Amino acid sequence: MTSPVPLARWWREPWWARISLTLIVAAFVVLTCWNLARGGDFSFYEASARSMSQSWHALFFGAFDPDATVTLDKLSGFAVPQALSIRLFGMSISAIALPQVVEGAVTVVACAVLALRWGGRGAGLVAAAAAASTPIFVSMFAHPMEDGLLTMALAVALVWWQRAILTSTWWPLVLCALFIGVGFQAKMMAAWFLLPALIAGTLAATEGWRRGLVRAGALTGAAVVASVAWITIVALVPAGSRPYVDGSTNDDVFAMVFGYNGLDRFVPGAVPGSVGAPTSVGGLGATLAAIGHALTTHAPASSGGSPTLTKLLELPLVTQIGWLYPAALAGIALGIWRHRPRRGRPLARASATRSPLVVVAAVWFATAAAVLTLAHVPHTAYVAALGVPMVLLVVVAWVEGVRLLRSARTSVRLVLPAVVVVQSIWWAVLIAEARLPEVLLIPAVAVGAVGLAIGAVAALSPPAALPRVRCVAPAALAVALLCLPIATSLQVIDDARDGSGGDAYVGVTARGGHPDETFTVSAPAPWGGSPQMSPAVAQIVQAAREHGGGANGLPLFVTDSWALSSQVIDATGASVLTDGGYSGHVPVFTTEELDQMVRSGRARLFVVASGAPEGDPVRRVATGPGCHEVDDWNFSQAKEGGEVDKVTGATLYACTSG
Repeated sequence: MTSPVPLARWWREPWWARISLTLIVAAFVVLTCWNLARGGDFSFYEASARSMSQSWHALFFGAFDPDATVTLDKLSGFAVPQALSIRLFGMSISAIALPQVVEGAVTVVACAVLALRWGGRGAGLVAAAAAASTPIFVSMFAHPMEDGLLTMALAVALVWWQRAILTSTWWPLVLCALFIGVGFQAKMMAAWFLLPALIAGTLAATEGWRRGLVRAGALTGAAVVASVAWITIVALVPAGSRPYVDGSTNDDVFAMVFGYNGLDRFVPGAVPGSVGAPTSVGGLGATLAAIGHALTTHAPASSGGSPTLTKLLELPLVTQIGWLYPAALAGIALGIWRHRPRRGRPLARASATRSPLVVVAAVWFATAAAVLTLAHVPHTAYVAALGVPMVLLVVVAWVEGVRLLRSARTSVRLVLPAVVVVQSIWWAVLIAEARLPEVLLIPAVAVGAVGLAIGAVAALSPPAALPRVRCVAPAALAVALLCLPIATSLQVIDDARDGSGGDAYVGVTARGGHPDETFTVSAPAPWGGSPQMSPAVAQIVQAAREHGGGANGLPLFVTDSWALSSQVIDATGASVLTDGGYSGHVPVFTTEELDQMVRSGRARLFVVASGAPEGDPVRRVATGPGCHEVDDWNFSQAKEGGEVDKVTGATLYACTSG
């Protein structure tokens, strides 16, 4: 690695720089907290967080229900901070969402630290402002979802990696690997998007290819070990002592992680044991056969199996992450040109310490873009994977552009203003699709135009002329670069435009096509909020309690629909046993096990979703001997809303033991 250099630290910077950073982070926190009490939507994950808050056993295994009979259909590391927050502050929507606000603030600060150590305090402030105004960040970090912890963990991992590069020490690489492992617990293999970039950056920063390979290999190995440590422990725990692993049909946590949530996103059925995989004995042969079948079979467009190459340039994704695409691409070009090795000329010390981060940001951005393009993207929050590397590349473009403003050649001085002009052309395309309210758009355009004008005047003037204009030109051009993302992100102060826990999104279509597109500032709601049950589900709960559900340590009821049970657990914390998992195809309980529960008196009430197949264990037991129908509910007419709309109705049955 390069020789050690002093580490820049924000507390050593001038007071105005520290105050500026504080104000940027504070503004971000205000935006994310504006509708925090309204921020919970997806009850499936909220139910798990509440269940995990009620026992350490459920917390450790990431259980969906308080009795810890089944896990989530993914690793639940993202819900651990949520569960601890509930345990500390009590159950509320704000308590669930608060950890994501903290994760967002840490992400903004991490970007500021990375840029400070790369390009100085100006770069750090631009990075902080760019991260704090990235629309998908502003929405995502205000809602409970797994992408928040993932984004923070990878940003912090990169901070430690950068420290290792700058100080020529090993131990920060260990912390880098550990945070990649934390990211893996949040969103599994998505955390490995960073690994190719770190390998490339480590090789670029290390003298000698053998030494570089050793360091890159050690980092990769440590990151993989940190990632799979917990699932290995789960796999070693006897099945009877832990919850059933959702996302698998054979109670296999590796099938859930690497199949259902991994390779199956590209090659459906690639991993035996995952939901959707063909029934087989497993093994390498079965896996290769499944991969071959998937690769030779055309998937219908509706399945997401045929992704478009322009996905990241289209709605709904582009308005959440794509405002700064041109600046990011300019950052790659300018960074490579600035720090490229020259024949017969060794890299200057500054380039030797700066170029690795440019390599990491470029490779990370390219890796995430490629994976997102090839994979099915059901939620806009997925594109947050592009956020941190894009922020860093924008900083590279700005820093290199500011440096070129000091050139003796007019054409070179115009590079950064030209980047802003290209940005403006790109924005002209996006504005029509984004439907920004005029009250935000017009001031943003005006401010950006003034910033561009100041930068252009500085670039067109001789280097010694207009010293005051030249002094403010870098800040003015930074404002011009960020004016539209800032305007877009400010929409979240309207609760109809701030997205949801199910799908982070900034804009008028956040709630599935809001009929009133008039921008309105909502009253702040930073704390409170209670998860609600739909009317019919509330009636089911009342009827179940009237028939003894939940008494004497019994579950409130057993059901075959997570859409029903998640609302109940989320709103009440009651024990509801759920068969089928998220997909409906996970054999959490067999018919024999449910029969035994009825005979032993450990279960009395069953709620069967309308349309359940005849072979459904819950339906077979509930409609069998010793059970009778109590009541039924039709959801189709009431338009219950939320996840309950996934089922058309439900029937409550009561069973007697013996």
